[in-house]
Amino acid sequence: MLPAADIESVLIYAVNRGYIAGLAEAYAGLPEKECADCTKCCDLAPRATFTEYLNTYSYLREQPKQIQGEVLRRTVEFFFLELADPGQRCPFNDPKDSCLIRPVRPLQCRLFGLLSQSDYEEAEQKRIAQIQAIMAGFRDEYDIELPPAILIPRPYCDRTGGENGSFVSIADADMLKLRLISYDGNLVAPEHVFREVTYLPLPVHLAMTVLNPGIRGKRVEVIREFLQGSRKFLDKYAGRAESFRF
Repeated sequence: MLPAADIESVLIYAVNRGYIAGLAEAYAGLPEKECADCTKCCDLAPRATFTEYLNTYSYLREQPKQIQGEVLRRTVEFFFLELADPGQRCPFNDPKDSCLIRPVRPLQCRLFGLLSQSDYEEAEQKRIAQIQAIMAGFRDEYDIELPPAILIPRPYCDRTGGENGSFVSIADADMLKLRLISYDGNLVAPEHVFREVTYLPLPVHLAMTVLNPGIRGKRVEVIREFLQGSRKFLDKYAGRAESFRF
């Protein structure tokens, strides 16, 4: 959402105003649950508030350059292919199936396994309906048929419930989300927050920092090329991103 040149000053402000610390306080209120490290939650990249993105960005810049480069390449691939390649997973999940940002993972990651099955399936139905609308838009506007496999629901986590089997209700989850989004209103223009422009898939936040507007505008072109069997532009842009310096 912000270019790299502006990230540092906004991050410092968010830290000084206590918004980054506020994330940890919000997360601490969630029930504890046992995790089997099955990485089902990594099948899709989580949505995150802008404040959560700043927290992730700060964490990533302290990681080894090799890890940064790998994350950047996967992030750019996700940005372009989220809708075109059903095999895309969260870019912050490494090939060994471990989360590279676990200490700062956003709320949506932490909620996985804490919703009841009925609430989870209701949320999945809404997500799939949104994708169906996007598919129709691509078909009508660009004459592009996105692969039907992107509509496959993400499986329910059977390691559900927190301590003593407690769940987080949809209402409580929404309240937590609004609490975190409220921090964004102190960091960016309020109209962006009202339109939920600050609540995006986490890798999209990073891609918008790394890629210039001209390259981001090539998204449809890259999708079309990929679906025709070529990765020429995709590899070109992903390769450029690897040289980004946090």
